[in-house]
Amino acid sequence: MIPLGNRLKNFMKPKIDPKTTQLIGIIAVIFILMSVLNPGKYATMNNLMSMCFQFPEMGLLTIGIAITMITAGADLSIVSIANLTATVNGIILIQLMPEDASGSSVVVYMILCIFATVIIGILCGSLNGLLIGKLSIFPILATLGTQNLFTGISMILTRGVGVFGTVPAALTFIGSGRILGILPVPLILFLVALLLVYTLIHRTPYGMKTQWFGANRKASFYAGIDNVKTVFKTYLFSALLGSVTGFLILARTASAKADYGSTLVLQALLASVLGGISPLGGKGNILNVFLSIISLQLLDSGFNFLRISSFVRASTYGGLLIVSIVIEYIINKYQMKREAKRAIMATQDD
Repeated sequence: MIPLGNRLKNFMKPKIDPKTTQLIGIIAVIFILMSVLNPGKYATMNNLMSMCFQFPEMGLLTIGIAITMITAGADLSIVSIANLTATVNGIILIQLMPEDASGSSVVVYMILCIFATVIIGILCGSLNGLLIGKLSIFPILATLGTQNLFTGISMILTRGVGVFGTVPAALTFIGSGRILGILPVPLILFLVALLLVYTLIHRTPYGMKTQWFGANRKASFYAGIDNVKTVFKTYLFSALLGSVTGFLILARTASAKADYGSTLVLQALLASVLGGISPLGGKGNILNVFLSIISLQLLDSGFNFLRISSFVRASTYGGLLIVSIVIEYIINKYQMKREAKRAIMATQDD
């Protein structure tokens, strides 16, 4: 039993996650550096507000990939799911809905789009879940295959040219509107999704099961956890986040393309690893992922002002991802050696 004095001391000095402190420091360094390199442009309210409209898309995709990484997997198809959702909804609202549709008709078409968004997420997530959970196909291979499948369907639907046009004002408000003239709607949607996923992963039995499964799937099986159901649910949730992202992309850009956001998967993987989600599975904090998303958005916005090409950005993100994975590997090895030494010392003391 912990003495009352120690409990009060721990309460007065709560434990701070080192990763959280590290990410806050990274955010501060990036913001200061980019402000110096882009004086009068970067550290402005207009730029900060612009970022609030941009990063929710990558944020939703990152959260979707992060929860699959906790199970020692990765959903590489999530961007393709988003593009497929944007394509289908774009066809409904731009090509099928009459230009002179009345207010009630627009509501019907919007409800149809929401229904299509949910159905696409469920179907794509179920396919990934069955391939990985039931058939035990390696997650990267399974989602790489479905990534090309979903992209191919989008290409067929659009004949490779995409969908462009005018969308209803209600959808435009979701993508670029502000509540009370201040709060961006995409940011609010992202924060709601972040809260839901955080609660799901860190405050429910399902979340504990995903972490146990990711840490040791054999041990979780013998502990009575239904591994197939756990994996299926994880990829279903990931796909739903992807489909919501697709709906948001269409709302913001009034367009849909099968190859939109080709580097978003790389950025989402980087943000997940940078946020402390172990590539080996079993651990991670969704709130730290949120901080890593902010840091990458600050970096990307700075690259825009510096006019750095997309090729250089992709190389930068790829290099950062490799470095992050190597650092995570070294840290895990060090922790394993330290635990082994402690076990040896404990047996010697006995």
